[in-house]
Amino acid sequence: MDLCATGNAQGMATGLIWFPAGPLPTAAVPSPQVAAAEAASQLRLPRPTIEMSPSGTGYVNLPEWLAIGPALWRPFTTTAQACNQAGCSSATATAAPLAVVWDLGDGASVTCPGPGVPYRPGASPATPGACTYTYPRSSAGQPSPDGNPDDAAFTVTATVHWGITWRGAGHGGTLAAVTTRATVALRVAEIETVNR
Repeated sequence: MDLCATGNAQGMATGLIWFPAGPLPTAAVPSPQVAAAEAASQLRLPRPTIEMSPSGTGYVNLPEWLAIGPALWRPFTTTAQACNQAGCSSATATAAPLAVVWDLGDGASVTCPGPGVPYRPGASPATPGACTYTYPRSSAGQPSPDGNPDDAAFTVTATVHWGITWRGAGHGGTLAAVTTRATVALRVAEIETVNR
């Protein structure tokens, strides 16, 4: 240990400070994992835009087509640096959509591996990429968005699950997954039939 005297502006000794002998430790360049975490924190992932058909009002025993805007279904990437007095490291984080989990508001949920496809006249629920759900009962008795009991609706939530990967300085890996979500109100009505 070495001893150093401290003083004031007038040159008067005011105390002693002990410090380790030898060279001061040098800082290491931040690891690429640190830069990866910073890059992931800067990702701005969009909330899904829900596109249902029928929209606004669905019907018991009629397939409801579930989809989100397809523009979201692509990778989002950002690069960041982590620096200190020893230098900098950089890494790129990429978020890719993995699946959409639909909470249908009646206690059921559906998981779709893609964004779904909008309904087209004559299309079948077996259409490749389609995601559908058939309500077994109406939304009567559910909360009403506008207070009118005739407008009782299920709250439908679409949650997109994103996987996060990173690359930097010849290394790479995965980071904690994240989600984005959106909700809509869907009234589900009975289709009345007339006996002849």
